[in-house]
Amino acid sequence: MASVRADVIVVGGGPAGATAARTLARGGARVTVLDRATFPRNKPCGGALTSRAVERFPHLRDALPRITTDAIRRIYMEGPGGESVAIETERPTVLMVRRLEFDALLVSLARDAGADVVEGAEIVRAFDDGACVRLEARDGRTFDAPIVVGADGVYSVVARRLGLNPSWPRDRVALDMMEETPHASLRATDDRTLWVSFAPGGGHGYGYIFPKTGFVNVGVGYVMSSYKSGITGHPAQVHDRFVTTLCDRGLLHGASDPDRFTPYQVPVGGPLRETARGRVLLAGDAGGFVNGFSAEGIFFAMVTGELAGQAILAGPAGAARRYQRAWRREIGAEMRDARFLSQFVFGDVSRVDRLVRAVRAFPAVAGLLVDYATGTDTYQGVRRRFVSKFPRVGAKLAYSYLRRQWAAGDRRAAM
Repeated sequence: MASVRADVIVVGGGPAGATAARTLARGGARVTVLDRATFPRNKPCGGALTSRAVERFPHLRDALPRITTDAIRRIYMEGPGGESVAIETERPTVLMVRRLEFDALLVSLARDAGADVVEGAEIVRAFDDGACVRLEARDGRTFDAPIVVGADGVYSVVARRLGLNPSWPRDRVALDMMEETPHASLRATDDRTLWVSFAPGGGHGYGYIFPKTGFVNVGVGYVMSSYKSGITGHPAQVHDRFVTTLCDRGLLHGASDPDRFTPYQVPVGGPLRETARGRVLLAGDAGGFVNGFSAEGIFFAMVTGELAGQAILAGPAGAARRYQRAWRREIGAEMRDARFLSQFVFGDVSRVDRLVRAVRAFPAVAGLLVDYATGTDTYQGVRRRFVSKFPRVGAKLAYSYLRRQWAAGDRRAAM
């Protein structure tokens, strides 16, 4: 069986892989995308696309009308102690999409640009022989390229087989237990509001109801270390209890559909220390590019996919170095600050209720939180605005941030 050769192989056809492939193909590279699924395929995910994604990737403006989207202007937040607040925004802050449709759209854009997409290719082995990377599929097919983009998810075969990430520590990955279910079985009472519960049951995690046209996404997730130590029950049981509680409260109508239950894992501890080496660049979940506070991943997947493609187009030699420099410049501070904020807020769940009370009492805080969560402003920018309004609280937050930075520096020095 002859090996397929390309200038670049992208493993994974999700937002990171499809965006990388489109970027490479538009730049003139012969690029092949490998995915174990056949598109359109379902992908466990809430499907929240922040408004900045459309601003960062203008080509989405013309493409998104081809699929179903739901613009959300109202966000409801609830703390573990029952504190709650609703935030109304003038402009849509989030577009809800079905990953079944959105990912297929991105793959079609990559194809339109000239990328070759090979479906049903489940990669199980990867080797770097010094001249190229060889990938082997479960069915025996092989694929060779001088450079590879690994965009194959949180448990990336490329990252594992080529030594960039043998495994994730429990405190750096979250277990999300969700379903995307048609309205005939389950429906949100308020189909215009994005509902989020922070630290449900007192754990380091979140619960959510994401309404969509004809469907609802509902799920609950916890950082794996918190789930193992404080949450009882099999994931399916935990999810079913959560949905039942929401139905009892009148937030949902219907019942959970076990056939729609899809647990998955999300890297929430920040990017890997090494996201590229030699002939391999990791993008999206494979590299750990998820906001640790909001669990947003689609935007960062597309950003890192594009940056990986651009780094390769500048020449395979030095692509890994250029890529890591590029993502650190654009999103590195945000990745670092999101991890700090997640640890600070969820380190004491009483802080979650205090945050919700502050949002309810001070409209300015609500605006700051929405700006940060949707990426309209950076954590640093939001913190400066917050300190100007609430100097005492801001000083405590700054001290906690610096203390964690010092501790992290001490740990690195001891290694």
